[in-house]
Amino acid sequence: MPREYQKPQLEFTDILTTLQTKIKLRIHKSVMDKVLDCCTYENFSPDGEEHYIVEFPFLEREYYYNFLLSFGNKCECLEPLHIRLEMKRRIEEIASIYKS
Repeated sequence: MPREYQKPQLEFTDILTTLQTKIKLRIHKSVMDKVLDCCTYENFSPDGEEHYIVEFPFLEREYYYNFLLSFGNKCECLEPLHIRLEMKRRIEEIASIYKS
């Protein structure tokens, strides 16, 4: 009689946690709902009357950079520095298209 075989499961959440970086964003309150799709209220702290500082779970992948860029001037990556610099590089690349 054949033995029952159980396919090994990769712990996807463990893998995600390993790849994930917590980044610090400063967001305008108008984009709060969209940011809440990715994290919880516990990740938010008020910064003045119109902004929040958010600890945001981030993967260094194209999708996540594009997600942040989709907020335009309503979102600023404060740290870590290498992700902030990459955001700046991408914004400058976009701006260069419109220089001429």
